[in-house]
Amino acid sequence: MKTRSMRWRLTWVSVKCVLVAWLVWLGCQIWQLSRAHYGFWDESQREVASQILISMPDGLERLPERARAPAASTQDHKMSWQVWAHGRNVVYSPAAPGEPLKPDFTDGFARRTIAGQVWHVYSLADPRRGLVVQVGRSKQMIANELRTWIGMSLLAAGLILGLFMLTVWAVVGRSLRPLTALRQTLIARRPLDLTPLHAPGLPSEFTPLVDAFNDQLDRVDQALQNERRFIADAAHELRTPLAVLSAHADLARRADNADERDAALRRLSAGVQRAARLSEQLLDLARLDAEATSPALVAVEAAPLLVIVVRDFETLARERGQRISLRTEDGRILCDVDQLGILFRNLVDNAVRYAGEGGRIAVSWKRESRDAGEVMALCVADDGPGVPGEERERIFHRFYRANGGSTPSRSNGSGIGLSLVARIARTHHASIQVGDGLDGRGLAVTVTFPVA
Repeated sequence: MKTRSMRWRLTWVSVKCVLVAWLVWLGCQIWQLSRAHYGFWDESQREVASQILISMPDGLERLPERARAPAASTQDHKMSWQVWAHGRNVVYSPAAPGEPLKPDFTDGFARRTIAGQVWHVYSLADPRRGLVVQVGRSKQMIANELRTWIGMSLLAAGLILGLFMLTVWAVVGRSLRPLTALRQTLIARRPLDLTPLHAPGLPSEFTPLVDAFNDQLDRVDQALQNERRFIADAAHELRTPLAVLSAHADLARRADNADERDAALRRLSAGVQRAARLSEQLLDLARLDAEATSPALVAVEAAPLLVIVVRDFETLARERGQRISLRTEDGRILCDVDQLGILFRNLVDNAVRYAGEGGRIAVSWKRESRDAGEVMALCVADDGPGVPGEERERIFHRFYRANGGSTPSRSNGSGIGLSLVARIARTHHASIQVGDGLDGRGLAVTVTFPVA
């Protein structure tokens, strides 16, 4: 669908508004001028009659015949007049009829039909000199005058409208010139140039549009920076697990006996599990980064979901000689089920990984009363080596590992799981507290959600 330019729209709308206003004015003027018994026509006839009467010399009654007035002194196209002296028509305008315009010769206005035309006449007498001046306009004269006036008005209006249209076209074009320059700037930009736009001289009506576009550019730039940082971090995090897997595979291939081969394969299997877990966390992180808007939160009974997550980790816990306990209470929260599952899984996974051989993990989901009202509190605690107090605030940073990730107890971590927990908690308006774990040992992470 072809659309007209804003320049054309503004020009055309402005011209139409002026044209409508002018047509209304013209109609009013025509209506006013066509009322012969009102306004300046009556006044002009009275004035013309007075001037003619004053200008007539004495002795007109001695003229032998009617005298035609010189063409230069007549208004035959607009008005006709007669001068009568003692009942004789002694002077007249070229278009005046031969019979009296007002036969009773009394002063004042009258309307008469002469030779099939309607006349509007005015008569003025000078009894001392015996003179009577009669001035009249026929319907044809009035129509001619109106046509002449309308023609001149249309010509003037056409010239004015043309000039107005050219002026509006030029002014709008000049005002939109910065917008054209902005378009050329965008066309000339490199594909990934996300620097803010600068448009000096742009009309104020377009400033909010440019500001919104700059805000969008800033969000796109942040998204690209996040993506680049994620790719760099993911490449760094995957490099070591992949190298370890390759080393274990080489050891298994070069093993001299079945026992060495089995040991190498067990280490290879554990490495594959760690790499799979890392890949899963990286994909979760990428999905959260890609979400442009907050998820739609719905009221959900979260206890069954937590039960499913804990049961998924029971087998791994038994292999390590660990015990997992779970206590739940009924309570609905506003959440995104997929993200809540990621939060549950990462907290339990973190506890299972760091509780150590024979450790204990306690998971609870219960209703509590706080100053802000009732909340549902998820607490995951273990009795492992824990995290030093000075590092507890940083464990939720992306790719951060306590103790620099160098201790054996932390070698399996990626530094992603708890950062996902913090990210999802912010999305769900939840708060996180970190404290000591079971029996004053290990770590306890508590996440509180508002009750729906």
